[in-house]
Amino acid sequence: MKRIKAMVCSLLLAGSSSAFAAESPRDYATGMTLETSSSSPWYRVALPREVYQHSAWPDLRDVRVFNQQGERVPFTLMTKPTPPAVADSVALRLFPLAASPIATTEASAPQTIRLKAANGVEINLEGDEAKSVGQSYLLTLPDSREALLRLTKLQLDWAASNASWQGKASVYASRDLSHWQRVQENAPLMDLSRDGERLKMNTVAAELTLSPKGRRYLLLVLDPQTPMPELKGVMAVAQPQEPLTERIQLPAAVAKATSTEAIWQWDQPQPLSTLSITLMEEGVLPVEIAWRSDAKSEWRPLAKSVLFNVNDQTQAAFPLSANVVEAIRITTVDAHLPQTLPGVTGAREAKVLIFNAQGKGPYMLAWGNKAAENVALSLNQLIPESLPASKNIETLPWAQPLETVKLGGDARLQAVSAGEQQKLWVALAVWAVLIVGVGALLMVAWRIWREARR
Repeated sequence: MKRIKAMVCSLLLAGSSSAFAAESPRDYATGMTLETSSSSPWYRVALPREVYQHSAWPDLRDVRVFNQQGERVPFTLMTKPTPPAVADSVALRLFPLAASPIATTEASAPQTIRLKAANGVEINLEGDEAKSVGQSYLLTLPDSREALLRLTKLQLDWAASNASWQGKASVYASRDLSHWQRVQENAPLMDLSRDGERLKMNTVAAELTLSPKGRRYLLLVLDPQTPMPELKGVMAVAQPQEPLTERIQLPAAVAKATSTEAIWQWDQPQPLSTLSITLMEEGVLPVEIAWRSDAKSEWRPLAKSVLFNVNDQTQAAFPLSANVVEAIRITTVDAHLPQTLPGVTGAREAKVLIFNAQGKGPYMLAWGNKAAENVALSLNQLIPESLPASKNIETLPWAQPLETVKLGGDARLQAVSAGEQQKLWVALAVWAVLIVGVGALLMVAWRIWREARR
């Protein structure tokens, strides 16, 4: 019996020592060396995309920072705030147009107006659009503009005048100067002065996307009765919608595809706030979208929708409310998937890590350990409230991630936690007691049997 007790105790002690051993960088799959260029008791780290993609836990509980001695240093994880939203304003190129009617020989032919710029560009308007054409202007994106511009309004700048006036303006859009689509009709404009006060309405709402390779031309047409002074310039204004927190975009990879269904996966499940699906070619595609939290979970419906890419406009992102998503499935409705599959991207909240620079550098950012538990501190535990740094963390210097280093390897992504290890050792000890006990009973029974045979 003493031997049994001794064996059980040794098993439990071995389990406790392995379960509660101090962490080291080798307990984590991957790391990155951090460069600190200035001396500070605290540093900030903007987590690289690889951390989100290959962390073993969706909540990033397995992220750590180690010093040169391999010791874990105190840290906290914070949601990365979004910088203040700034309206993206672009000065459009402006070309005044001279209007002249085009004579037709047929009485039933629609009325046609030719608009011609000084550089030789010609635009023809027919039908209803040609009936109310006053002073007109061709507007284009500057040649240096390469990015898309999600336009919300046009801001007009005209020459100063002592006379009050008001009128109307319409806006059309085109990609080839031949085919025009009405964007805004009869928007009011005015510039009124009275008793030293001035009322000016110089914006025209126009919600569309301008693109250097798509719709890059706008046509501003004033009502014939609009006595507006000479137009000096036009600003295209796009006001971005400011999210509460900054988000990081994580693309998914195609895992399986047929002509009517495809599955996209992330390397690790992600708590996604939105899901963006982009058709790579122009067109529309009716679909049913589903998601799952892991490979063993059932598919859950997300939306029945129509994906589209028309005139550089696409459907809005699908909200997910930070659900943990491992894969999504897109099934077409009475249609086939395009030859080039849609792009799928999930967005999740971006995090900033702040650590206390204990010990000597260089420091190492490490992640990827299924056995890790959440040891992040609160900000008040890391930086005393009485210090100015706690009030303005934006003043803390950045530590820049450098090259990626392989530490414990991918096996750490399936490691067993300390608590689970302890349970395993306890289970082994119990089984050992049972096996030894059964063996002892068999020995006693065998001895009794031998004595009975004598």
